[in-house]
Amino acid sequence: MKKIICLLAVVLMVASVAFAAAKITAKDVAGLKGTWTGSLDFGMVGASSGSSPCTLEILNDKVPVDAKLTLSNVPDFVANAIGTPAGKNEFNMTGGQLTSQGTIYWTGPEKNSFEVSMGGEKKLNASYWFRSIRGSAILKKK
Repeated sequence: MKKIICLLAVVLMVASVAFAAAKITAKDVAGLKGTWTGSLDFGMVGASSGSSPCTLEILNDKVPVDAKLTLSNVPDFVANAIGTPAGKNEFNMTGGQLTSQGTIYWTGPEKNSFEVSMGGEKKLNASYWFRSIRGSAILKKK
C-alpha cells in the first residue's frame, strides 16, 4: 500500500511540473509582439454573464510593454453596468511590466488591471479587473 501511495505521489509531482505554465521572460516579449485574438468573458454582471470577441495587439518587443485591447461587441447590459459605450471599445495599455510570476501586468486608472500569462504554444491566458467586473480571456496568435 505504501508503494502505491509513493508511486501516486511521484506521478502527481511529475504531472504538475509537466503542466505548469511557462513564465514570460524579457527574452519572450519579442515573440509576443503581434496580434492575438479570442473571446473575453465579462464574469457576472448582475444576474447575467456574457462575452465579446477581442483582439490584443502587443505593440512593442521590449519591457515596458505597450498594447491595445479591442472589444468588438460589448453588450448593452455590460456597458450600462460599467459605464462604457456598447459596441466596439478600445483600450490603450502602456507600461506593462513583467511580474515575478512570469506574467505581463498592466494597470490603469481606478485600479483597473489586465494581465497575461503563457497558456501553451501560441496561446495567452488573460485576466482582468475593470471597475466592477473581473473576467478572463483565452487568446491565440494570429
